[in-house]
Amino acid sequence: MRRKPNICDACVRLQKRSNPEAESSLDRWIPYCDAFPERVPNEIYRAGFDHRNPFEGDRGIRFELRPGGERALAAYEASIARRQGARNAESGQSG
Repeated sequence: MRRKPNICDACVRLQKRSNPEAESSLDRWIPYCDAFPERVPNEIYRAGFDHRNPFEGDRGIRFELRPGGERALAAYEASIARRQGARNAESGQSG
């Protein structure tokens, strides 16, 4: 199983540490960064929140594109566009 692309994949601040309590490959690593030193919230890391925008608890520290992160950012943005399109189709809205 693969997780969806997220904005953290393209961020210079992203770091990961091993998760000794991992139950699946999705939980193997604990993502953290300057904004969230304990753990990046699932709303950002898994649910697709765009951390170029403020998020409660980020202490004003937001996404910063890492060198060479353009493809990862494009994958994240395409994933968000697909999800938004699917939501609009389900609700009968046009995009």
